[in-house]
Amino acid sequence: MTPQQASLQEALNRLLKGDHQILLHPALAAAAAQTVSRLIDNHKEPIADRILEQIVLATRSVDKNISGASASCLVATAEKLCRAGHWDRLDRIVPALQALMASPELNDQVRGEADKVLRQAKAHQPAHPPAESPGGAQTKDSLALREEQIFQLAAQGDTVAAKTQLYELVVACAKKKDFHNAERLRERMYEIDPLALLEIIQSGDVIEQEKQEAISKDHVAIWANLLQALSSEEFNALYHEMEERAYQPEEIIVAQGAKNDELFFITNGSVRVTYSGGGKEFFFKNMGKGEIIGENFFNPSVWTVSLTARQQTGISVLKLESLARLEQKIPGLESKLIDFYNRSSDIYAEMKKKGMDRRVHERYRKECKIQLQIVDDRERVLSAFKGDLTDISRGGLSFYVRITNKENIRLLLGRNIKVIIPVTNLPDAVLRGVVIGVQASDLVLSDYSVHVKFNAELERHQLTSLLD
Repeated sequence: MTPQQASLQEALNRLLKGDHQILLHPALAAAAAQTVSRLIDNHKEPIADRILEQIVLATRSVDKNISGASASCLVATAEKLCRAGHWDRLDRIVPALQALMASPELNDQVRGEADKVLRQAKAHQPAHPPAESPGGAQTKDSLALREEQIFQLAAQGDTVAAKTQLYELVVACAKKKDFHNAERLRERMYEIDPLALLEIIQSGDVIEQEKQEAISKDHVAIWANLLQALSSEEFNALYHEMEERAYQPEEIIVAQGAKNDELFFITNGSVRVTYSGGGKEFFFKNMGKGEIIGENFFNPSVWTVSLTARQQTGISVLKLESLARLEQKIPGLESKLIDFYNRSSDIYAEMKKKGMDRRVHERYRKECKIQLQIVDDRERVLSAFKGDLTDISRGGLSFYVRITNKENIRLLLGRNIKVIIPVTNLPDAVLRGVVIGVQASDLVLSDYSVHVKFNAELERHQLTSLLD
């Protein structure tokens, strides 16, 4: 990956997490259209849809610079979708393009380009709508059509009727448990009437009520302690972001050494926690319903234990990107969840308490400045930086480094790294390994402790020379 590609990837990750200021950069705005089209061509429609969703949301920003840049980006993306023949994706942003057409704050050029795209989209619509499939595939098309009609009504000046109909559509989606569209349409009320506070508040209450009713009493009972740590809104939002999975007896949920970054909420059944060392597998504990575990969720690292279902087991899974979306909607939720996790599940502390130290080699304190290089499989240097060595053993070492951009923390995990340690009166020692963990040390100063496992264990004399 070239530096330009890496920079674009980082920018897109920021956009996907709701950082709309990134659209002020002309380079990203120009690349977004090509990226969305390429993702669709590569059958990665969900990611393309998320990028489109963020661009559409940015067009409604109260910051005129962001909304203007986002409008241009959306139109450029729509033009690319037209040229590539991705009409189904274009149909999804037609309402947003119509809103741009009706916006007096945009210049004539942007509105003219939006009008041109809309006319092209209309020309490719079928003369007769397709019959509804047995599985209800036409439902989304019907919803999109109803949404389009409402905003056409608003564009004609009848905002009162449009506002009422949009409110009714939000409620209908919520009643059907289609919370994604219910919340999306509720956000669009601002486009019709920014002062429609009553409808916005009432529709939000309806959505929350329907979300709450969708959660079984058994689930609430299982997670009573979590519900005490979170508000009802936070608990409901968390529940509806999770993915339900079922595991058969003796099925591996996650294996030791994996980089899985999911948080597991055990809803029924039982899970066996084990770890391997010295060619042997050791039993640590059993976990049951109402317990959570996720070694690589809040602190980037590889899993140092394995999880196996002991019986038929149900688990609710929270993905890292899902938590990022929730944090955008409900600031502070992540810190509450971290606090709850630390109070209810600490594998490291429990293993130390039982005298089960998983370290194969004794660690020795060693403090000095070191040079570090992230390298690829061909030993080509991808990036270089300095750090502070803290300890070393025959199997690995750890060092402190300051990382101000939180998004870069997980990028270190699993990377090949070259460590250059100064040795008195001798050539510098060059050690090679892989990053297996990154833990926060001082969040105020953005200091992190990085853990490295050597590719080959040090000989005793090598370690002695480094310590001396």
